[in-house]
Order: sequence, then C-alpha cells, then structure tokens
Amino acid sequence: MNFWNLCKHHLKRTAFVTENGKKISYSELDVHMNDFSKKLGQPKKLVFLKCTHSYQSVLAFLACLNTNNPLLLLDKTIDKELLDHLISVYQPHFIISDNQFHERNNDRMILHPDLALLLSTSGSTGSPKLVQLSQSNLIANARSITEYLEIKPGDTAITTLPMNYSYGLSVITSHLLAGATVVLNNFSMISREFWHAIQENSVTTFSGVPYIYQTLKRLKYARFDTRSITYLTQAGGRLDEETAAYFVKECSQRNQKFIIMYGQTEATARISYLPPHQFEKKHSSIGIPIPGGKLTLMDKNGITITQPHVEGELVYQGKNVMLGYAQSLSDLANGDVQQGVLKTGDMGYFDEDSFFYLTGRKKRFIKIAGSRISLSAVEDFLSRKGYAVLSGGKDDLLKIAVTGEESLLLKIKTLVSSAFKLNINHIDCFLVDHFPRTSAGKIDYQLLFKNEGVL
Repeated sequence: MNFWNLCKHHLKRTAFVTENGKKISYSELDVHMNDFSKKLGQPKKLVFLKCTHSYQSVLAFLACLNTNNPLLLLDKTIDKELLDHLISVYQPHFIISDNQFHERNNDRMILHPDLALLLSTSGSTGSPKLVQLSQSNLIANARSITEYLEIKPGDTAITTLPMNYSYGLSVITSHLLAGATVVLNNFSMISREFWHAIQENSVTTFSGVPYIYQTLKRLKYARFDTRSITYLTQAGGRLDEETAAYFVKECSQRNQKFIIMYGQTEATARISYLPPHQFEKKHSSIGIPIPGGKLTLMDKNGITITQPHVEGELVYQGKNVMLGYAQSLSDLANGDVQQGVLKTGDMGYFDEDSFFYLTGRKKRFIKIAGSRISLSAVEDFLSRKGYAVLSGGKDDLLKIAVTGEESLLLKIKTLVSSAFKLNINHIDCFLVDHFPRTSAGKIDYQLLFKNEGVL
C-alpha cells in the first residue's frame, strides 16, 4: 500500500497552510511531489532528511514515501558528531536539508521492499539504533488515530512537535489520511503569533507533551483564545495527575475534550488512549488499546497474565508494530522481524475493566519534555569524549555520575544539553570517587543512584 494514494483524492481541500501562510491543496501537493520525486532518480535510494516545521520538509517526506525511497527523519539542528556517526553507519545516498540535495553515496545497497521510514529510538537521534517502519505501519497507525479521535476533513491541526518525533509525525499523517488540514508552525506556543495562527486558521486540535501542558497550566489556559479547538491530545510521557485534572476541568468548561494517550516509536506512535469520559474514574490509566490493537501482560517466565492487578511487561500486537530495529546498514534488508508483536519494555497491570496502568520501565530509557532518551546513548556519547560517567534518571530528570574534578560538572551538563537538545535544567551531574560494582563485577546502578531520588 502507498500512503499518499490514500490521501490525494481530497483534491481541492487544503492539505497544508505553510509556515508563510500559503494554502496548499491536496491536488497542488500531488503536483509538487511529482516534481520533487524526479530529483531522487533511480534505483531505490536511502535518504536522510533534516527536518524543520516547513512545507519543504513535509514535501520531501511525502515524496520519498510516494517513490518508495526509505528515509531517516532527523532534527535539522542535530549535533554534527552524532550526524557524522549515523552517516558512517548507514551511508545514505542523499542528505536533504532546506530543499538542498547533498549526494553522499552512489553505491547500490540492499533495502527491503517494505522499508519506508526510519526513526530514532531516542530523543537524541544520535544512536545508530533505529526503528524500521513500513507504509503499512504508517497507514495502520494513521487509520487508528483517525478513528478514535474522529478526525474529519473539516478539522485543522497545528504543528507543536517536531516531525522527526513519532508523535509529531502522527499528527501530520492522521490528518492527511482524513483529508484534514495541517498548519505548519514555527512559533513558540507562548507567542502571540502562535495563537494568532490558531485563530486565523480555526485550528480544531492541539497536541502536546507533558511540559507543554505544564507550561500552559502555569500561564493559565483560560487566558488564551481557544474557541475553535474541540480537543487536545497528550502523549510523550506520563502527565502528572494535577496538570491532567486541571486540563480536564478547563476543557470541560469549554466543551473541549482532553485525551491522554500512550505509545512508542516502535508502534509508529500510538498504542492506547484514555477515553475522556473515563478520566475521573481511571485518571492514572493509559486506557485501552487503539482500534485494531491488542494489549496483554507477560510475566517474567513469558506466560500471559490473565488476572487483574498482577504486574507484568506490556506486550502490544497490531499492524502498526515496526518491522524491527536497525543497528547497521545490513539490517535494512531484514524485513518484518517483529511480526506485529512488540514487547514494550514497560511494566504495568490492568484492572477489572481491562484498563491498563504503568508502574515503571524495564529498559534504560527516560522521557524528557516528550523525547525518549537512552541512558546508554548518553554514556556512550560522553565516553567518546573521554569522560568516565554513568547515567540514571526518571522522566524529566537526567542524572549523570561523574568521576574526576568538580569543574567537569558544568562542562558535561553543557555538552549533553547541546548534543541531545535538552534544557540544561533537566540535567543534574554529581561527583563520585568510583563506580560501585556488584559481586559479579557489574556496575551497581541501584547503589550508585539510590540517594539521588531517581530509583
């Protein structure tokens, strides 16, 4: 299946309002994509796309999909060292940035016919471990979102999240599949220009990660003109219950819905959602599986858990589950390794009504401002810089244990902040004399971070 073939029949409807305020119809977009595609040539190419909130970025993304040229979406401001590392691993044919084509490689490579899109498994986009997605994954994910959010052709979304982030991308793909409109936005959500764009384009839906809603709560949501908005969605990490309750109340007073969702890049973004009318009763739940998906729990022996309130690892099944991971160029030829099944690495339980709840993470990831950060990637990055560190943390707080001089602490915080695109206030470094080890000789993370309030 080709994603764009399911979208382009909306013809005269507006697909995008560009960052410059120009309206682009679906039929115009189709023409622009055909022109863009000619630059890619034959045979199948591997493309790196450095993304911005721009029409040229979404045009390049859709053109690559339409011509079956697999692409990796990257933040345009990615650290040069991290980008160079990815280039050395995957040897892309083209790097596209600001509509400029930079040819890097002419060699033929084996790319699986189903491979359409590559996304980073972490917020840094510097790890060579990538999620491989097919067009079928994208279509299944967009269809599910369109169904449970009831997205219609008359709806209008505005970009608040990077398109190289699976949540931000899903806002674009789901609205295109529905024949709706996407307003491409480069302004901060606290700027007058942002809210003017919402009013001018009668934006109906708003999406955000926890820190966006925490900021809007602090600024008081009621002060903004949100008359056109019918619902707000939240994903990208657990939202604290106080902020969630605040928005449920504020939205109910404005005849708006506040929809909490859970997902992973490995599932092309969405796994579950909490129906708004269930918030009061199930306020700490991640909800129920998206349409077409199935959630189960597995104990440590790999046995499916059938009783409520028993903790296990969440396992998701659905057509939106990735093909598999890639950690080298040869992996891009593997095809569908997952077979529609994803062990999420998240621990949780379900209640008597089959609503699911998270209790913690099995894997070494945290989420900061909606971006999933690999603790191992942080350690590897600093190790390449010559620093002896270990990392731990919890959502919205990265802790880095450092051996050496106190003068290193600020330097390391600044390096990590820049390379991983994190607010420096979400990073805390502390000195240790040595790294404790278990009797088996392994690093004892539990002992190292037990006094840091993150374990």
